[in-house]
Amino acid sequence: MIVFNYVVCAVLLAGLIWEVCLILRRNRTILLKGKDDYFTFCLVVLFVVIIFPFSNVAGIVESIRNILLLILVMGSAGIRRGFSEKGLEKVCYTIAWSDIQKVYVNEYQSAKIQVICQGKKMKHKLLFTRPQLPEVLRVVEKRVSEIYIQSTLQQDIKKPKTKRK
Repeated sequence: MIVFNYVVCAVLLAGLIWEVCLILRRNRTILLKGKDDYFTFCLVVLFVVIIFPFSNVAGIVESIRNILLLILVMGSAGIRRGFSEKGLEKVCYTIAWSDIQKVYVNEYQSAKIQVICQGKKMKHKLLFTRPQLPEVLRVVEKRVSEIYIQSTLQQDIKKPKTKRK
Protein backbone atom coordinates (compact mmCIF):
# COMPACT_ATOMS: atom_id res chain seq x y z
CA MET A 1 0.00 0.00 0.00
CA ILE A 2 2.86 2.39 0.71
CA VAL A 3 4.26 1.88 -2.81
CA PHE A 4 0.83 2.80 -4.17
CA ASN A 5 0.89 6.10 -2.24
CA TYR A 6 4.36 6.95 -3.56
CA VAL A 7 3.23 6.25 -7.12
CA VAL A 8 0.09 8.37 -6.62
CA CYS A 9 2.22 11.21 -5.20
CA ALA A 10 4.52 11.06 -8.24
CA VAL A 11 1.54 11.11 -10.61
CA LEU A 12 0.00 14.03 -8.73
CA LEU A 13 3.28 15.98 -8.89
CA ALA A 14 3.42 15.35 -12.64
CA GLY A 15 -0.19 16.54 -12.84
CA LEU A 16 0.70 19.72 -10.98
CA ILE A 17 3.58 20.42 -13.37
CA TRP A 18 1.28 19.79 -16.34
CA GLU A 19 -1.35 22.10 -14.79
CA VAL A 20 1.18 24.91 -14.35
CA CYS A 21 2.24 24.50 -18.00
CA LEU A 22 -1.42 24.69 -19.05
CA ILE A 23 -1.92 27.84 -17.01
CA LEU A 24 1.15 29.52 -18.47
CA ARG A 25 0.51 28.45 -22.06
CA ARG A 26 -3.27 28.50 -22.45
CA ASN A 27 -4.17 31.57 -20.42
CA ARG A 28 -2.58 33.76 -23.09
CA THR A 29 -4.56 32.22 -25.96
CA ILE A 30 -8.09 32.70 -24.65
CA LEU A 31 -10.03 35.26 -26.70
CA LEU A 32 -13.13 35.29 -24.54
CA LYS A 33 -13.00 34.06 -20.96
CA GLY A 34 -15.85 31.93 -19.60
CA LYS A 35 -16.40 29.79 -16.52
CA ASP A 36 -17.46 26.26 -15.75
CA ASP A 37 -20.44 25.50 -13.58
CA TYR A 38 -19.57 26.05 -9.92
CA PHE A 39 -21.76 23.13 -8.81
CA THR A 40 -19.72 20.64 -10.86
CA PHE A 41 -16.48 21.91 -9.33
CA CYS A 42 -17.97 21.50 -5.83
CA LEU A 43 -19.00 17.92 -6.64
CA VAL A 44 -15.45 17.08 -7.73
CA VAL A 45 -14.04 18.51 -4.49
CA LEU A 46 -16.65 16.59 -2.47
CA PHE A 47 -15.77 13.28 -4.16
CA VAL A 48 -12.05 13.89 -3.64
CA VAL A 49 -12.61 14.50 0.07
CA ILE A 50 -14.85 11.42 0.37
CA ILE A 51 -12.50 9.09 -1.53
CA PHE A 52 -9.30 10.39 0.10
CA PRO A 53 -10.38 11.64 3.56
CA PHE A 54 -8.10 13.46 5.94
CA SER A 55 -7.35 11.53 9.09
CA ASN A 56 -5.31 12.03 12.25
CA VAL A 57 -4.06 8.45 12.10
CA ALA A 58 -2.90 8.64 8.48
CA GLY A 59 0.79 8.49 7.78
CA ILE A 60 2.86 11.28 6.31
CA VAL A 61 2.74 9.86 2.77
CA GLU A 62 -1.07 9.60 2.83
CA SER A 63 -1.33 13.17 4.11
CA ILE A 64 0.99 14.45 1.38
CA ARG A 65 -1.01 12.51 -1.20
CA ASN A 66 -4.27 14.10 -0.02
CA ILE A 67 -2.78 17.59 0.03
CA LEU A 68 -1.34 17.18 -3.47
CA LEU A 69 -4.70 15.94 -4.73
CA LEU A 70 -6.54 18.93 -3.27
CA ILE A 71 -3.92 21.33 -4.68
CA LEU A 72 -4.35 19.72 -8.09
CA VAL A 73 -8.15 20.06 -7.97
CA MET A 74 -8.11 23.61 -6.58
CA GLY A 75 -5.37 24.64 -8.98
CA SER A 76 -7.54 23.67 -11.93
CA ALA A 77 -9.57 26.79 -11.18
CA GLY A 78 -6.58 28.81 -12.42
CA ILE A 79 -6.80 27.34 -15.91
CA ARG A 80 -8.83 29.67 -18.09
CA ARG A 81 -11.78 28.36 -20.00
CA GLY A 82 -13.38 30.04 -22.98
CA PHE A 83 -13.05 30.51 -26.71
CA SER A 84 -9.73 30.63 -28.53
CA GLU A 85 -8.63 30.47 -32.14
CA LYS A 86 -8.53 26.67 -31.81
CA GLY A 87 -12.04 26.25 -30.40
CA LEU A 88 -13.73 25.83 -27.06
CA GLU A 89 -11.13 25.50 -24.30
CA LYS A 90 -12.20 23.49 -21.28
CA VAL A 91 -10.08 22.55 -18.25
CA CYS A 92 -7.83 19.90 -19.77
CA TYR A 93 -8.89 19.71 -23.40
CA THR A 94 -9.95 21.70 -26.45
CA ILE A 95 -12.96 21.11 -28.66
CA ALA A 96 -11.98 22.19 -32.18
CA TRP A 97 -14.25 24.55 -34.08
CA SER A 98 -14.66 21.90 -36.76
CA ASP A 99 -16.15 19.52 -34.15
CA ILE A 100 -18.78 22.02 -32.97
CA GLN A 101 -22.00 21.55 -34.95
CA LYS A 102 -24.51 23.71 -33.04
CA VAL A 103 -24.36 26.40 -30.39
CA TYR A 104 -27.19 27.17 -27.99
CA VAL A 105 -27.17 30.41 -26.00
CA ASN A 106 -29.50 30.36 -23.00
CA GLU A 107 -30.23 32.61 -20.08
CA TYR A 108 -28.62 31.34 -16.86
CA GLN A 109 -29.67 32.87 -13.55
CA SER A 110 -30.20 36.61 -13.89
CA ALA A 111 -26.79 37.98 -14.83
CA LYS A 112 -25.26 35.12 -16.84
CA ILE A 113 -25.67 33.27 -20.09
CA GLN A 114 -24.96 29.62 -20.75
CA VAL A 115 -23.33 28.68 -24.03
CA ILE A 116 -23.80 25.03 -24.98
CA CYS A 117 -21.63 23.80 -27.82
CA GLN A 118 -22.94 20.56 -29.27
CA GLY A 119 -20.38 18.38 -30.95
CA LYS A 120 -20.61 15.02 -32.62
CA LYS A 121 -20.56 13.10 -29.35
CA MET A 122 -21.12 15.46 -26.42
CA LYS A 123 -22.39 18.83 -25.26
CA HIS A 124 -19.97 21.22 -23.61
CA LYS A 125 -21.14 24.15 -21.47
CA LEU A 126 -19.55 27.42 -20.45
CA LEU A 127 -20.94 30.36 -18.53
CA PHE A 128 -20.41 33.99 -19.49
CA THR A 129 -21.66 37.25 -18.01
CA ARG A 130 -24.67 38.73 -19.74
CA PRO A 131 -22.82 41.83 -21.04
CA GLN A 132 -20.47 39.46 -22.91
CA LEU A 133 -23.33 38.22 -25.11
CA PRO A 134 -22.53 40.36 -28.19
CA GLU A 135 -18.86 39.38 -27.97
CA VAL A 136 -19.74 35.68 -27.56
CA LEU A 137 -21.95 35.84 -30.64
CA ARG A 138 -19.27 37.68 -32.63
CA VAL A 139 -16.68 34.99 -31.87
CA VAL A 140 -19.04 32.05 -32.46
CA GLU A 141 -20.68 33.42 -35.65
CA LYS A 142 -17.32 33.42 -37.42
CA ARG A 143 -16.95 29.66 -37.07
CA VAL A 144 -20.33 27.99 -36.45
CA SER A 145 -23.33 28.28 -38.75
CA GLU A 146 -26.09 26.92 -36.48
CA ILE A 147 -26.59 29.23 -33.49
CA TYR A 148 -29.76 29.16 -31.42
CA ILE A 149 -30.44 32.05 -29.05
CA GLN A 150 -33.10 32.02 -26.36
CA SER A 151 -35.82 34.54 -27.19
CA THR A 152 -35.42 36.45 -23.90
CA LEU A 153 -31.84 37.26 -24.87
CA GLN A 154 -32.80 38.87 -28.18
CA GLN A 155 -33.34 42.22 -26.48
CA ASP A 156 -29.79 42.16 -25.08
CA ILE A 157 -28.34 41.79 -28.57
CA LYS A 158 -30.18 44.79 -29.97
CA LYS A 159 -29.43 47.19 -27.11
CA PRO A 160 -27.23 50.06 -28.27
CA LYS A 161 -24.37 50.92 -25.98
CA THR A 162 -24.92 54.15 -24.07
CA LYS A 163 -22.08 56.52 -23.39
CA ARG A 164 -21.47 57.65 -19.85
CA LYS A 165 -20.67 61.25 -19.11
